[in-house]
Amino acid sequence: MQLIFGDPYYDSENWDKNQYLNEIEEMLTEYDESLQLHQVNTGHSADFPAILVELFDSLDWKVVSASSVAGIFMLGAQINKNLEAWISIGTKLSLLIKKCKPTRVSEDAAICWVIHELSSQEVFLQDLDIRLQVVQFSEGPCKSNLKLEANPDCLYIITAQTKNKVFVYGIKSNLKVEFKNEFDTAWHEF
Repeated sequence: MQLIFGDPYYDSENWDKNQYLNEIEEMLTEYDESLQLHQVNTGHSADFPAILVELFDSLDWKVVSASSVAGIFMLGAQINKNLEAWISIGTKLSLLIKKCKPTRVSEDAAICWVIHELSSQEVFLQDLDIRLQVVQFSEGPCKSNLKLEANPDCLYIITAQTKNKVFVYGIKSNLKVEFKNEFDTAWHEF
């Protein structure tokens, strides 16, 4: 999972590019001790130094990270096999977002956010089927092997289907929920 945090000290007097990196590392180590930090540039027309954080690698993100190539994918079996882990990571991520306010998040972070959102609404999540479509807007200013730095501006369309309901979220990579719809799957509700 990747999160980007804009450096609030940039353009300040005596700016030290490592100051915010050290602060972020100290803040986020409580969430994941094996996190990795990278200094990146996310400014589209001017430099905007930021910190890209990779964390929560305890889950298998391979299925998620391969998704942008295909555009749409299903996570039913992978989600259900590790549902408790996804909910736990989603809870930690939600707390982290409230505390640290990242400027951009990757699609796996958005999926975790949706799973947390649904579990906090006490939606029955067994047999959950998640589908994702990633709509990329402009490319980032830098060519990068770090996916979120290379494509920081995206819309994630996440469909979560349970036995009785379908939830459709449109979430920007800045975690702004553009739309959310809920549908009952019963034939008489169609």
